[in-house]
Amino acid sequence: MSMGTGRSGSGQIPSGGSVTDPAMGAAAATGPESGPLYPNLRHLRLLEAAERLGSLTAAAETLLISQPAASQAVSRLNGLFGGKLLERRGNGVYATERGLIVARRTRRLLDLIRGYSHTNLRRWRGAAMEREIALENHLTISHIRAVSAVGRMGSFSGAARFLGQTEPNVQRAARELEGIVDAKLFVGGVKGMHLTEGGQDLARIANLALKELDSTFDEVREHEGAYDGKVVVGTLPLVRAQIVPEAAVALSQLYPDATISILDGTFEDLIQALESGAIDMLLGALRPELATASLVQEALFQDQLAVVARASHPLLQRNQISLTDLQEFPWVLPRPETPTRRLFDSLVQSGALPRETRGCIETGSLVALRGILIETDYLTIVSPRQIQLELKAGLLKVLPVPLTGSARPIGLTTRANWQPTRLQRDFLQGLRAIVAAHAGEDGVA
Repeated sequence: MSMGTGRSGSGQIPSGGSVTDPAMGAAAATGPESGPLYPNLRHLRLLEAAERLGSLTAAAETLLISQPAASQAVSRLNGLFGGKLLERRGNGVYATERGLIVARRTRRLLDLIRGYSHTNLRRWRGAAMEREIALENHLTISHIRAVSAVGRMGSFSGAARFLGQTEPNVQRAARELEGIVDAKLFVGGVKGMHLTEGGQDLARIANLALKELDSTFDEVREHEGAYDGKVVVGTLPLVRAQIVPEAAVALSQLYPDATISILDGTFEDLIQALESGAIDMLLGALRPELATASLVQEALFQDQLAVVARASHPLLQRNQISLTDLQEFPWVLPRPETPTRRLFDSLVQSGALPRETRGCIETGSLVALRGILIETDYLTIVSPRQIQLELKAGLLKVLPVPLTGSARPIGLTTRANWQPTRLQRDFLQGLRAIVAAHAGEDGVA
């Protein structure tokens, strides 16, 4: 969510507008060397320590900050987040509700940095604790934005254009970051800049850190009663026709100022986007191999596949359809290694579908699939949910061919440590309600 300019003491922070790239955090900068008004990370660390210790003085001493500088830092954060974050009670300080939101999100951001340090810097440098401490103490928002932008744009010049900064500024931030971690992060060549393995890991953490900052602003706005944040949903084919659109419309009616972004793409691209924070959740066919420590899957319903053809297909003129009959016609199939294609191959191996077919077209495009089916005698294996409109219009029909063993779970994949905003939680609640309402309806979900 783009922040614009904070207003000290106003009790409000400006509303957002569109986001150019969820992975990169807020909207593009408005001019050279300007950009989204992200908070100073050192100031955030001070606020988190003050809330945790109950003392601004103790927090300042821990971070080696003078008392006047600490007071000024808190004042700046108050202005950026639109209201008071700490208040004095007796001999200590306590976070306001607004301050608790910022402190909790800051802890999540710091945990990301510490987790990267522990996993990567020790791997590179053995038990070089000083490097871990250096990263946490000296990492700035400029470093985070630089590595994130280079990873996205593939060059220093592209990153500079994206950030609205000069190229030397981006290069300086990138090289400073390499000095802090004492490792090579960026490798240049005639075709552009690419990240080393360690650089890719750090860019992913940078994207997630920016996402946490954006979520901080969103939650503060929600605290003020302004639900104008963003939900970014990655979708695989089975949920694009009805489930996600219905959930998006329902949320939009509940929160008219919210933005719901529905993205599609290959499974590999969407998973990468999920892990880097570019999308909030992924909906579609679940994959058991994704059950890892970093990702969580939740089954919403079971889907059943069917053999589908155009309404005037010659097979539909026959009283019964055998496996031999299916061999007479060519097939249009999903791309290899997709869940539907693996199910098709398993059905062939089990004898539920013919082992030999006349030919095959492979496509991951539902538009291409529909066009081929409607205009030709090709057959396909597909979920009726994906072609619901064509079935209702009488353009396509399900063949009476049982496909025992073709059921598969459809559901939700999120990051294991994801902390959704209120807007995102309400989207999920509406999504589950829509699935429950459609339970038991054939071909409608």
